[in-house]
Amino acid sequence: MIVLDKIDIQFANQNFTLLKEKAVYWHEQNMLLLADIHAGKASHFRRNGIPLSSDYLMHDLHRIESIVNQFDICKVSILGDLYHSSSNLEHELTDDFLKNLKVPVELVVGNHDKHSLLNSTLTHRNAYNIGNILLSHEPQKSELFTIYGHLHPAYSIGGKGRQYVTLPSFYIGKKELILPAFGSLNGGKMYAKLAKDSQIILITEDGLVSV
Repeated sequence: MIVLDKIDIQFANQNFTLLKEKAVYWHEQNMLLLADIHAGKASHFRRNGIPLSSDYLMHDLHRIESIVNQFDICKVSILGDLYHSSSNLEHELTDDFLKNLKVPVELVVGNHDKHSLLNSTLTHRNAYNIGNILLSHEPQKSELFTIYGHLHPAYSIGGKGRQYVTLPSFYIGKKELILPAFGSLNGGKMYAKLAKDSQIILITEDGLVSV
């Protein structure tokens, strides 16, 4: 088993680098793509009596900053669900942090974001295409190759004694690239039919592994 910090792939005549940080660098556009941060999730749970720290969110935001500093990135595109629920202090913290990055940040609106857009100060837009690549939050009926999130894809690996572990993953299909959930508080789900027809890249604590 070979564990890598990044894996280069090519589709639709474009070059991408999958990163162990659960994001993708698009070379031709100098863009960083990621999805499903779900900022404000900790506050949402705290309001419902479940104590979760906002440190998870700060860790996620600093990961974005670290990636931006590593690559020649001109823009960050968050493919939906930057926010989790109705506006709260974590949303304000997130907006302030992202606006202070050295590159512009855009939000492709996801289903969770709709609760918070009125108070968001970030540039946002619906799904759109760049050339022959469609960027969206959810899967779309399109002839274009689509990059999206929403599903929080994962993959389960079995071991001895009926033990298994489920790891966040990239799913690479014939016409789609499904991004793992970037946020630390988000779980993942294995989609057996999608996984069967996709190349799976596992995200482990040490790096990326191709299944």
